[in-house]
Amino acid sequence: MAAVPVTRAWTAGEVVTSGYMNDNVTAVMAWLLAPAVLRLRQTVSQNLTSGTAAALTFTTEDVDSTGMHSTVSNTSRATAVYPGWYWTGGGACVAANATNARATQWAVNGTNLDGSDAQIQASASGVTCVPARSILVYLNVGDYLELKAFQNSGTSPLATGVTGSNQSSMDLHWCSN
Repeated sequence: MAAVPVTRAWTAGEVVTSGYMNDNVTAVMAWLLAPAVLRLRQTVSQNLTSGTAAALTFTTEDVDSTGMHSTVSNTSRATAVYPGWYWTGGGACVAANATNARATQWAVNGTNLDGSDAQIQASASGVTCVPARSILVYLNVGDYLELKAFQNSGTSPLATGVTGSNQSSMDLHWCSN
């Protein structure tokens, strides 16, 4: 299915059949009860070059209800199967190094989204995890969303964290057309 189901506009005097009800009410309710959702985690470390933002690659899918992600090709991308507004979430975890900052940013079709940056000071005492800003983003069918991570420690590379709670992740939830 490449379109979000819509409700039927009934006309006066129309005979309502079980087929109409199944196609126009049951299908819509089933969609609303199970919208497109995606939860990705990074379980293979990725090296981040100092001073350069990079799209995070994701190797583990906790849920991909509509086939928005591949663990084989373009593993940084969540590609919209349905048009509409998606709610985003996630974050990036980068190896310990106290110099400068770590940041995340969302991008659609390779273009950074205005107002999506999040940045924190790095930590020497452990992995620095930067929550990505939760934002609404509109995607057309075929548009792809990526979560970028950035570090400017002066040390290249710094690896992303991939164990326990120190895993980079990406969440996507369809919420409206």
